[in-house]
Amino acid sequence: MQIDHFFKENHLPLTGKTLVVAVSGGPDSLALLDLLYQIKKRYQFKLIAAHLDHKLRSDSLEEERVISAYCKDKNIQSVNEIWPQNLHPATGIEAAARKYRYNFLVNVMQQNQGDYLLTAHHMDDLLENILLKFIRSGNPNEMNSLRAVGKVQGMTLLRPLLSKKKEDLLLYDQKRQISYVIDKTNYEDDTLRNKLRHHVIPLLKKENKQVGQNALRFSEEVSLLTTIANKSFARLQQPEFFLGIAYRLEISALADLAIEEKTAFWQNFIWHKWHERVNKNLANFTLIEYQGFFYLFNKLPALPISQKVSIGQEFSFNNRRFLLSIKPEKSQKLIGQFVAENQKQIRVGPIKPGTKLLLQNGNHTKSKKKFAQSSIPNILRPYCLTIYVGNKVVFIERTYSNQMISSNETNYFLYEDI
Repeated sequence: MQIDHFFKENHLPLTGKTLVVAVSGGPDSLALLDLLYQIKKRYQFKLIAAHLDHKLRSDSLEEERVISAYCKDKNIQSVNEIWPQNLHPATGIEAAARKYRYNFLVNVMQQNQGDYLLTAHHMDDLLENILLKFIRSGNPNEMNSLRAVGKVQGMTLLRPLLSKKKEDLLLYDQKRQISYVIDKTNYEDDTLRNKLRHHVIPLLKKENKQVGQNALRFSEEVSLLTTIANKSFARLQQPEFFLGIAYRLEISALADLAIEEKTAFWQNFIWHKWHERVNKNLANFTLIEYQGFFYLFNKLPALPISQKVSIGQEFSFNNRRFLLSIKPEKSQKLIGQFVAENQKQIRVGPIKPGTKLLLQNGNHTKSKKKFAQSSIPNILRPYCLTIYVGNKVVFIERTYSNQMISSNETNYFLYEDI
């Protein structure tokens, strides 16, 4: 069984690289570690075994013993950590364990300047995952979450064994006389994954011995279609980050797309920005149309509070950093400018409902009219930075600036620290 062809096929250089392998102590991950060890000398790369003891079973210490013995015999660096039991949640422990494990692996990568993070997912895992996601959501992207080459928190994640069967890895361990630990919970029927593994998949294999290869082909085809879709969406105008809480895009930018394609565009955008797979209802995300614009946002933060600010000193508003100055600052991003009486301190905050704004002709208009003209929906208006001098509004971000100018007033510049 060879593994270096995986790196060649995917154009992934090996020489001089640092490889971090997620090792559980089971037959699959130890087979992967050994396959890499076999070519380590040839390609002169650094190999690190990373093991997390989840403390979910009484015999988990045996896994670390087996891994340490193997690594000591092969002179492989190993990193071990324990998931503290006081951090175990009462519910959703499987998802929490997965999240903690990947955070641990990413930390090992960062601490060792790792180039590739590798896991031992194989063909049977791939088939299980496709069936599991098909039952739970039917979303092709979720069904294809186990990819040969992917990313986790910006780092390269590799699964070089997806084309290998579980039985082949067991035979490899037997041939190489590699000791491993069997997770006894895998034999229980307490999870949907185990039920599929014990009852459904054997029936499928009985019907077609090539069902695993079909799963691999399905995954590769979906990956190809996803790549094509990504390139197509990338050619379109992209949403702009708006007020630090939302994304805004002109409705006309997606005018040529059908309804289903528009939904796919936002699903794709959410995946790339938040790394979340969502259904056609966009899950916990809100998408609204207002005055010629799409607005997309997740959970909105608490409304900002009013505060006094000083000229020339940075201040925070809605988790964004601003600077109010009476002179141009070339190194800063200009948000807007306005004129007002010369004040040592000025107040900033959200707009008050029913506020009226002074126009150039001396008349007043309701702030909601200006917001509508600026295409800002009601739900986002409190997050627009509003500047007050006394009780007078002199500036609203993206909406209004004081239009009554006299000779004794000062010109102000508002910058955002990016």
